[in-house]
Amino acid sequence: MDQLHAALADPERLRLYARIVLDDLPPREADSAAARKHLGRLLAAGLVERRPDGSLRADPGVFRRVPGPVDTHPGVPRRLTGFFSHGRLTAIPVRPVVRHELLVHLTDTLFDPDRVYSEGEVNDAFRTVHDDTAALRRYCVVAGLLVREQDGSSYRRAALAHA
Repeated sequence: MDQLHAALADPERLRLYARIVLDDLPPREADSAAARKHLGRLLAAGLVERRPDGSLRADPGVFRRVPGPVDTHPGVPRRLTGFFSHGRLTAIPVRPVVRHELLVHLTDTLFDPDRVYSEGEVNDAFRTVHDDTAALRRYCVVAGLLVREQDGSSYRRAALAHA
């Protein structure tokens, strides 16, 4: 339910969702850059589905569903579960404290503390949860969770306690 709230928290995304519910969104507008910007979040949250013909339909049943095995994320701190859908990160938190908690979780679960990684390996690891690997990599380096060699040849998990 947290993910539904997060998906509808943005006023523009809420207006887009309302237009889809009311079937008041012409196909040309649904394909606009403004709509596409928010549509991914609505689709990931399960609020909207794309029909085989490409049209959009709001699914009111999403509010009645109990999270099942696909929607649960063992090992993900409860505060972060709203940022995941089907095992994928749907958005990088904006609030620094929450984003840091997410980055700690990702570095702890994706990277072995005793191993050195190439940039490609770091990207491959982050790609398992989110497509913007450069942002995740940069955030982790800035937060001191991943250490990048000066020449950019390798990365390793920082040797500090994350708890």
